[in-house]
Amino acid sequence: MNETQEMRTARHELQRLSASDPAAAANMMRHVVAFSLMFTGRRQRERQNGEPQIAAGFVLSHGNQNLCAAAARRSKTDQIYIAFDVDDARAAPLATGVFREQDGDMWCYGSCRLWAPACGGRALLVPRGDDYLGYFAFQPGHRLKLVQAPVPGDLDAGTRRADARLRHLLASDTLRNVHCEGFMHLVRNVGAAIFADTSRLAA
Repeated sequence: MNETQEMRTARHELQRLSASDPAAAANMMRHVVAFSLMFTGRRQRERQNGEPQIAAGFVLSHGNQNLCAAAARRSKTDQIYIAFDVDDARAAPLATGVFREQDGDMWCYGSCRLWAPACGGRALLVPRGDDYLGYFAFQPGHRLKLVQAPVPGDLDAGTRRADARLRHLLASDTLRNVHCEGFMHLVRNVGAAIFADTSRLAA
């Protein structure tokens, strides 16, 4: 069923309401910072030009994935998107995906998982699915490096290590008030033009 303007307005209001919940906003921001620390070794506020942008939002539907792809193309920046349930944004995210320009086309790698090496170094980002072979690695000052080879170790053990490290970071005092650093961007389009309404996250 096609989405009517009334349905679209109601969906946007639900997203705005969920994002304005201080506990939900704090949870989403903590996940962004924890992900960034594991994958890049630093917070997103220390991101350099050319490096991937890591953001959190709600599960993409009704063509919103096309907005993310268009934003990635126009900014010439790889986008890592952490998706939460709009009805339960205080819980763990449902999925993580990558939007990037590749071979002249926009690609979306869905259902990605962090993989952590036993040595405690930076995590890798592994797309799941029969169509994917390989992983993404962070390169300081550059876009994501797509390595078309298996991860350098046991896949299941590495994802378990990553899950454990992520839980430890999320529970740490380091990220207690991190949401005070963040902003909320509500992205919309009018024809080919893309707009973002920006406000500071709820304290």
